[in-house]
Amino acid sequence: MSRRTVLTACAVAVCVAAGGAAGYTATAGRGPARDGSTRTDLPVQAYLLTYQQRDDLNSAYERLVERCMRDRGAPIQPLTHVRPPLKDFLERRYGLTDLEQAERYGYGLPPTRDAAAAPAPPELTEAQRLVYDGGPGEGPSQGCVGWAVQQIGDTARVRETPVAMELQRKSWDASAKDPRVVAATARWSACMSALGYHVSSPVDTAATPTSDQAAERALAASEVRCSRSSGVVREWFAVEAAYQDEMIERNKDALLAERSAALRVVNRAHAVLDG
Repeated sequence: MSRRTVLTACAVAVCVAAGGAAGYTATAGRGPARDGSTRTDLPVQAYLLTYQQRDDLNSAYERLVERCMRDRGAPIQPLTHVRPPLKDFLERRYGLTDLEQAERYGYGLPPTRDAAAAPAPPELTEAQRLVYDGGPGEGPSQGCVGWAVQQIGDTARVRETPVAMELQRKSWDASAKDPRVVAATARWSACMSALGYHVSSPVDTAATPTSDQAAERALAASEVRCSRSSGVVREWFAVEAAYQDEMIERNKDALLAERSAALRVVNRAHAVLDG
C-alpha cells in the first residue's frame, strides 16, 4: 500500500472480499489522543456509521452470500473478512499523529493492517460465478451478491449517508482554508523547514518522494513532532468542529433521516448475525 493510499483511506471505499462496497468511516474514541491532546469526536460522527457497525454489515453480507451459494448448490469457501486499515475516522485526517508508528513504519501501516487493506476476490468456478453474480440478462439482483444486499437493504446510498459524508468533506475543505488553520499550518511548515524538510502542509507529506525507508521514517517522525509543537492538529480539529456545528444545524432533518435509515440496515444485519 502506498503512503498516499494510506493517508486517504478514510475517504475511499474499501471493498470486502465478497465484492460488496464497504465505505469506511468510524468514530474515534473519546479522551486523550495518541498525540497527547484531548480529542473528542467531530460533530458529524454522530450521523455516520461506526467502525463496528460497518464491520457488522460486512459480516452479515458475507454470511448471507455464503448461505445463498450453499442453498443454490454452489457452496464456496468462507469469504475473507477484511476490516478497513484505519482504526477511526480521525486517524491521519490532519496528517500523522502516532510518533511510535511513524518511527517504525514511516507512512505505512503496521504489517497486519497493511495486508488486511487489500482483500483478494474469491476464487470461483465459471458455474459458481453465474450463481454469485447472476446469469446474463438477469441483473445483479438475481445473483447471491445482489440477493444479500436486498436482504439487508444495504445499498451504497444508505450505508454511505451521502449528506453526512458531503458535510464532512465540505467542513474539511472550509477548515483547511480558515486563517487559523493556515497560520497553524505555517507554523508546522516552519518547524519542518528547520529540520531540513520543505513541505507546506502535514497532508502533503505523503506525496514527498522517498525511496529510502530510513529517510521516510525520519520524515514521518519529524512530521509528528512538528504537529505537536505547532498545535496544528488541535487547531484544525477545533476549527473544523465549529464549521460542522453550523452545517449540521442547517441540515439536521436530512441528517436524522439518513441516520435512521442506516440504523435500520444495521439492525437487519444484527438479526442475520444473531440468527
